[in-house]
Amino acid sequence: MTTRTACVWLILSFSATFCALADEGGGKLLVVGKPNTPCPNPGYTTIGAAVTAAASGDVIAVCPAVYPEQLVITKPLTLRGLPVNNVSRVLLRPNLAAVSSMTTEAVITVMNTTGVIIQNLAIDASQNTITGCGTGVPGLTAVHFSNSSGLLENSAIFGAQVANPASCISSLPYGNGIAVQVDESQTGSFIVGIINNSIRDFTSQGVLVNGAGIQAEIAGNSIVGAGPSSGTFQFAIFLANGAVGNINHNVIIEGLCGDLSISDCISQRSEGITLRAIGNGTVVDSNVIAKAQSGIFINGANQLQVTNNQIRDIQSMSGMDIQASASGVFTNNVISGNQIFNVGPINSNASTNEEGCGINEYSGTGTFSGNQIWANAVTDAYCGVAHVTADVVNFGVYSDDLYNEFNSDLYLNAYPPAAEP
Repeated sequence: MTTRTACVWLILSFSATFCALADEGGGKLLVVGKPNTPCPNPGYTTIGAAVTAAASGDVIAVCPAVYPEQLVITKPLTLRGLPVNNVSRVLLRPNLAAVSSMTTEAVITVMNTTGVIIQNLAIDASQNTITGCGTGVPGLTAVHFSNSSGLLENSAIFGAQVANPASCISSLPYGNGIAVQVDESQTGSFIVGIINNSIRDFTSQGVLVNGAGIQAEIAGNSIVGAGPSSGTFQFAIFLANGAVGNINHNVIIEGLCGDLSISDCISQRSEGITLRAIGNGTVVDSNVIAKAQSGIFINGANQLQVTNNQIRDIQSMSGMDIQASASGVFTNNVISGNQIFNVGPINSNASTNEEGCGINEYSGTGTFSGNQIWANAVTDAYCGVAHVTADVVNFGVYSDDLYNEFNSDLYLNAYPPAAEP
């Protein structure tokens, strides 16, 4: 996708502000190439030297080669892989260490700036020093936007894996493909696009967007996780703590439980898209999510739209799990036009764990009001929709579900029995 094409995509789907980002270049061109490799007149042999020399708005074109470099970008510029002789893989594979004032190891750190565009790169974080998670241990992310705005597109991001993942339960900084974060002291607005990337081989999150003031467009990405076999919670896309997102047209494949029991699988589960205390107006549309324990897990939202997603092959939890405890409310949201297939198992685990539904609202987790759940289709599940009293479900289409709809407020300890009639 060219920069102009990205601009058109983003006008249609989220924010014209990205157009200014995508066209912010116009400075001089700096070419990077390794010695003894085909490259048109390189002026630099390392990317780092070109970043240092570049002025705001310059474009750095990088010829195909392996670059063992760890980069910190603190000014507006474009970093773009350059095809040469029909070869286009530009691989960054450094030996990682914590850099600058950051407490996170990253291949590329974009820090305290705007207008940074990263395109057509392969970014490998596998050469890291992180052997576990805990106090005083640096985080790990392949690409890290910190208090910054920018665009990452048409790139491969992989290798952000921690050696001891079992120590990383619920640890946001560890093992992220891409992390977009703001300091608590920041009051500005940051806009980040994550478009048409391949994201794999991560420990915790494929994409993490964390903090108020961030608007994120996450679109057209392929995200492949390992599921419970990673040894820890794993979330393909995690939006949290006031961040606002437009998450659309992504394909997400996680992993099933394997030999784990249902209870053990839930305790180290994978979730396709996770939304926790998000900002108002987030949209989740037209994603494909498969082979996870929860397709979309929502905990705390207002004015959220979850529409036209396809969710299938969900094991141990539900197609959508909905709570309100993180922010205290789940209000004024729309869940519509989603297709959900094969949620199970349809047995006593579904009843005792209160799971196995296409859409599942958890009773007693906060304030529910003003939500619209309509025109969703659920096939082959324990139940189609389990909803709280405050929400009304309309026009659902159910096929081969044990229960079509029921009020979850009426079942405080276990859902109805999972016995076939």
